[in-house]
Amino acid sequence: MFKGLGNLGNIASMVGKLQDLPQQMQDLNERMKSERVTASSPCGHVSVTMNGVGEVQSVDVSPEVFGGEGGSVVAPETLGQAIQEATNSAGSEAKQLYAGAVHQLASNLDLNIPGMDGLLSSLTGGNG
Repeated sequence: MFKGLGNLGNIASMVGKLQDLPQQMQDLNERMKSERVTASSPCGHVSVTMNGVGEVQSVDVSPEVFGGEGGSVVAPETLGQAIQEATNSAGSEAKQLYAGAVHQLASNLDLNIPGMDGLLSSLTGGNG
C-alpha cells in the first residue's frame, strides 16, 4: 500500500533531520550574505555585485558613461538598460548560488525530498 512513498516511509528519521533544518537554514543564510556574485551589462558599462541572498552590494559605472577618460556620454536610457541588465544577471547568479547551497544542505542532511530539484530549478528560472 505504501510502496510509492519511497524514502517517505521512514518518517521518524526524516523528522529528526528536519528538526535541525531551521538552524541549518539560518547558518546558510548568514553564509550566503558573505558570498558575492558580480555580473556586467552586455555593453560593459555597468557591473553589479550582489550577495548570495540577492542584496545589491555595489553598482559600478564605467567612467566612459560620464564622458571621462576620453569617452563619450551614454544616453540615460542606455545607462538605465545597462543597470537593469547587470542587476538581473547578478540576481540570477545569486539565485543559482543560493539554490546550490540549499541543494547541498538537503544532500548533507540526507533529505531526499521528492520534487526538490524541480522546485529549486523553478525558483532560479531553470527548466527543472
